[in-house]
Amino acid sequence: MHFPTRYLVLLPLAAAISLLTASCSENKISQCNKIIKIANEAVSQAKTVTNGGQASDPKAMLKAAEAMEQASQKMTNLPVNDPKLKDYQTGFVRMYRDTSKATRDFVAAFNKKDRTAAEKALTNLQQATIPEKQLVGDINIYCSGK
Repeated sequence: MHFPTRYLVLLPLAAAISLLTASCSENKISQCNKIIKIANEAVSQAKTVTNGGQASDPKAMLKAAEAMEQASQKMTNLPVNDPKLKDYQTGFVRMYRDTSKATRDFVAAFNKKDRTAAEKALTNLQQATIPEKQLVGDINIYCSGK
């Protein structure tokens, strides 16, 4: 079989372009690592400002809400191509925003001494954090390839 000379040039060139394109795009693992890094930072910051969840100071709670809002923004701005990771990203963003809002609502009710609003905000806060365990478990499984 006889290959024209142009194929001898085009085939390696096409292979090189394909490899270059693949290496320029982020892979699943690097995207996983970025999402997990933001999630870990959010938890760490919230624990730090609330003394591991023990602080009941409204100012500390507002700092935790701010940390959640920042994590939400970082997560939103993270470019993710993988459709499954995009779902996890959306879940984290929603959870961080809901947690931040419920925390702010709780502090506002606490400052107004509105017990009913504080109880509602506390319930909303508890509801906002429910997806965390499932999200973390699912993304860890997905990213580890199990």
